Amino acid sequence: MASGPIQPLQQALSNRTLPALDGFRMIAVMSVVLAHGGVSTFFTARHGVAGFFVLSGFLITWLLLKEHHQTGSISFRKFYARRSLRIFPAYYLFVAVTISWELYRSNSEIRSSIAPSLFYLINYYNAIEGHPNTSLAHLWSLAVEEQFYLLYPLIFMFAMRRGVSTLGGTMTALIFAAMIWRTFAYSWLGWGSAYAYNAFETRIDNLAIGCLLAVLIQRVAWQRFFAAVSSQAWMPLVTLGLLHLSRQLPWSHYEFGPAFTLDAVLLAVLLVQLMSLSQQGFWRWLNFAPVCYVGLISYPIYLWHGWALQAGDKLHFLPSTLQLLAGVIFCLMAGALSYEGFEKRFLRLKARYAVTSPQRHAEVI
Repeated sequence: MASGPIQPLQQALSNRTLPALDGFRMIAVMSVVLAHGGVSTFFTARHGVAGFFVLSGFLITWLLLKEHHQTGSISFRKFYARRSLRIFPAYYLFVAVTISWELYRSNSEIRSSIAPSLFYLINYYNAIEGHPNTSLAHLWSLAVEEQFYLLYPLIFMFAMRRGVSTLGGTMTALIFAAMIWRTFAYSWLGWGSAYAYNAFETRIDNLAIGCLLAVLIQRVAWQRFFAAVSSQAWMPLVTLGLLHLSRQLPWSHYEFGPAFTLDAVLLAVLLVQLMSLSQQGFWRWLNFAPVCYVGLISYPIYLWHGWALQAGDKLHFLPSTLQLLAGVIFCLMAGALSYEGFEKRFLRLKARYAVTSPQRHAEVI
């Protein structure tokens, strides 16, 4: 363990469970819930979704690098089994309930989005159809992530044949390619904001920035940089201020072009800052048990939040503020019910697909 300014970061990275990740998830999911509930927040829904992308890329790469270090390779079978157990049960429960309810109440608008939602293509459905406001529309971000999970292990292994530096270079090239293509598609081809916002190839830079972060954060030179921008408790507020400023710029060619990339870079910095600072002082609240639990169930909260907020809106005998509060409570209840009553039985099966090495201590990821 090194001493000096990079020690807090190295200590955070050495923990079996990385600190502040669930707190980061809590911030991200609640920004989406509040935004869709009609509340403008400093950390917007757009930041929340991008934050999930960055975190997903970071964590998947972090775990794959550990597996590669342990075994010299990665198991595609175990990777896809773990991802399937984590994602599919909650997702298809929500899709089945939503489609059944919408068909029961004769909502014909849902019919055209059934097949895209079942096959994780709702992001391209939204991109082509102008992001219609349906009860399945928010699944676009999960489609982007699932497409990433499908392809990324192959990219990872191909790049790692030449070493981790090649992986970092591949992610850097992918980031710039996605930013350039998105800018071109929106500003020159005129494909519109829905395509720039939803398509996999226009959002892959957010995930690739998380992947690149997992590579860079293990290098001492970059650890010094991250330690420098995480040395004071107020520094995450600067990052949040820059994110807010980026969101306020009025130029659509920036908003649907470079902004997605620059915001994701800032979110990656924020993630490291919170990991470093959450072990002491003001930011310790990110590791408090209630905060971590909301982060833990952020996935089902995201799935069910539309229905939960609508349920709160139907409490017409309450003032609008209390309707929103009820909707948020319903979100938490739906997330907890899905996680505790349904998902856990599948998550317990992940231990069967844990990474083990005959040469090192076994580790469950």
